[in-house]
Amino acid sequence: MAFPADFIAIDFETANRRSDSACQLAAVVVRGGEVCDSKMWMIRPEPFFFSPMNIEIHGISPNDVADEPDFGELWHDIADYFRLPPGQSRAPCLVAHNASFDIGVLIACLKTHRLPIPEMQYTCTRSIARQTWPDRPRFGLKPLSDWLGVRFRHHDALEDSIACAKILLAAGADLNATSLEDLEQRLKLSRGTAGAWGKRGPAKSRSRRGKSTGTTKPNGFGKVQPPNGDTFDQAKAFELQRLFVRAEFIRPLQNQSIVFSGELRSLNREEAESLAQRLGGECQADVEESTNLLVVGHSSQSVQEVSARRYQASGSSIRILNEDEFLGLIVSGLGIT
Repeated sequence: MAFPADFIAIDFETANRRSDSACQLAAVVVRGGEVCDSKMWMIRPEPFFFSPMNIEIHGISPNDVADEPDFGELWHDIADYFRLPPGQSRAPCLVAHNASFDIGVLIACLKTHRLPIPEMQYTCTRSIARQTWPDRPRFGLKPLSDWLGVRFRHHDALEDSIACAKILLAAGADLNATSLEDLEQRLKLSRGTAGAWGKRGPAKSRSRRGKSTGTTKPNGFGKVQPPNGDTFDQAKAFELQRLFVRAEFIRPLQNQSIVFSGELRSLNREEAESLAQRLGGECQADVEESTNLLVVGHSSQSVQEVSARRYQASGSSIRILNEDEFLGLIVSGLGIT
């Protein structure tokens, strides 16, 4: 299930330790759960000083921005880009990973250039990830992106913004949230606010949310063990949850027509069809000439399997896989180890 959220994901890179030393800013606009626009600004920091450590992190040097406008000159364009489309009354929610840093840079740059600080609302994908997947060992942008199958070039503002947006979309999809507000309510996470008075970050309510398990996770997906004695040994135990969130970005079954037949042991039918659809496939009720893949369960030969073998005999390229072979195909396609 897609996550139809509206927000703007942002990321700053800075020239040195000062919060007002922005040298790059990027923003990614998401509407209805789809990335619809993106923009990046190179910025000449004032004062014009780059720390060697910062250069080593992001690769931006003084020569790269020497002829670029400073933040004050760019603010009008940035502010216009952050506004919602005509006809909408409320400013969009800004999203960042470790949002306290990025919102802090934005406020510091506005103060340095003596610009009015607008009222803003924002949230943090690190905080959201901690509440959505509390059993993850690390919550940095790179570890989370690697886990979700999001490929990007770290410490490039535009690439980081896209990765941030995808993490939020994965969290919303994993919890079947219907909007950003719905996701925040499910996680009991308040939205951060900022303005001329300072900033107050997203906060968890006092009632604690239990850690995710196979019985308490909102969508019910826990760990799945392959049946004893079967040949599926690519992953002795894997998280179905991990398959679902990665499937939002890596779609190895794109444009494939799939039929499930018989009793499945590791997944129930609804989960199997939902997973196939997230992987880009289209589920069919019966085997047809256009069917690409038949997944047979652990029961006696079905009518669908008989039909599939007839199509194979007549030259069709339909593949017939048992449940373990299908799971192995998914794990391999998603790059899960």
